[in-house]
Parts: sequence; C-alpha cells; structure tokens
Amino acid sequence: MILRVLTVLFLGAAIGAAIGDVVSRSGMASLGEVWFAIHSGSLNLSQAITQRYLSPEIWDPYAIWVLGQPATVFFGLLALLCFLGAWLRARRA
Repeated sequence: MILRVLTVLFLGAAIGAAIGDVVSRSGMASLGEVWFAIHSGSLNLSQAITQRYLSPEIWDPYAIWVLGQPATVFFGLLALLCFLGAWLRARRA
C-alpha cells in the first residue's frame, strides 16, 4: 500500500516538473533548481547536515550529481521503482 502511494506521489511530482519545464520554455530544470525554488532553506540545511555529520565527500561528488539531474527524469524513475516494487510484492502474495 505504501509503495502504491509513493508511486502516485512521485508520478505526480514528475508530471508537475514536466509541466513546469514546458511552461518555462528554458529547458529541463534540475532537481536542485526545483528544490531551491520550493524551499531553499531545507536544501541548505541538508547540505550542512550531510557535510557536518556524515562526510563532506558525500555531498560534493554524489549529492551534487543527483541534484544536477533533471527533476522530471528523477521523479519518473522513483515512480517506476516504487511501481515495480509494488508489482513484485503483489505478485509474490
């Protein structure tokens, strides 16, 4: 049930990001741009927490790479993964 709800949420986020890309006409927005536009404080906080309590090496190569990916593709892939997880779980039951 949780995977199905996550599938719908991530699919909605992917569609919302795609609509935003079409309306803006400036190309595909990255995940970092979308996150910064929605709530810049939480993006800065996540960077500080990651660098201070986990490791600075996690933020620079990995988190920056993820934040640079197109938001539409990122949320679409998350929706697909949740859908496949729900489908495999239902198939086993």
